[in-house]
Amino acid sequence: MATHIGTANNVPQLLKNVITFLTNPVNFSGGNQWKLVAPLTINDIADEVILKGVGDGQDDIYIGFKLSYQDAGQVDIVINGYAGYDPGLTWREQPGGIPHATLPTIPLVDDSFMTYWISANAQRIILVVELSTQYESAYIGLMNPIAIERQYPYPLVIGGSYYEGGKWTDTTWGHSCFVNPGGSTAATSLRVRRPDGVWRVGLNWNGNALAPLAPLCVWPTNVAPVRTVTVYDPVLTLENVVMYPFLLYENDPVGIIGQFDGVYWVGNREDIATKDTITYGGKTYKIFNNVQRRDNDQYFAIEWS
Repeated sequence: MATHIGTANNVPQLLKNVITFLTNPVNFSGGNQWKLVAPLTINDIADEVILKGVGDGQDDIYIGFKLSYQDAGQVDIVINGYAGYDPGLTWREQPGGIPHATLPTIPLVDDSFMTYWISANAQRIILVVELSTQYESAYIGLMNPIAIERQYPYPLVIGGSYYEGGKWTDTTWGHSCFVNPGGSTAATSLRVRRPDGVWRVGLNWNGNALAPLAPLCVWPTNVAPVRTVTVYDPVLTLENVVMYPFLLYENDPVGIIGQFDGVYWVGNREDIATKDTITYGGKTYKIFNNVQRRDNDQYFAIEWS
């Protein structure tokens, strides 16, 4: 696994920095770096990027990033996922891409100083960006399916912290990261590719109310609030925090389909703060919160080493 902390002064620079890190073979062992499919070189990047990952060696992973310029200096990084690549098609038309009118995004502000964190392996990329006092994030790549081998082909997940058309200053539930997606059945920050190739919208919150009957939800953040103790010793240390996997489950048909790789739910904000480092099961994790939320159940940990 490869991790990196970097800074950028504008969104195009941020995107180029991320792509440079992901495609550098020095950062990944065994030829597991991501490959730039389009454009041909990093210097050629203007506003669209398509990458290919090796995954488990059986399925190439195709993902896309696109800069979208909004009003008042806002620049979104729009995210997409594909089943292949055709140089004769546009960024949105690539084979197996998300067909929805609005896609998950990372809403940012141009010409502003940003710190970012990347945790990546051969099958997925986790990106967190510090923007002012909030944390925008994304999960792009394969989840860990709950299925026997090859029963769930190409379990691709595209998650951001908002969707196209939203303002980075918005504090409604639509502006909520992939571990707790909000919005409507047409537009949220999370998409999951089903075994039949259909992209499903993930939805925990509809307005200010739970959406328990949404076709796809994320546990445990679809429960309000999450009342689970995550410190198992009366004296807190950064080594005795219990973490829970984020499970993705469907209501039609009913069943758990998988979990995010390297992302875990952790509570107790009174004891743990954003950017803290904790150790669990011999691995190191970084803690972040869901955009601007500081509630006890709005924190998640990403695998760091």
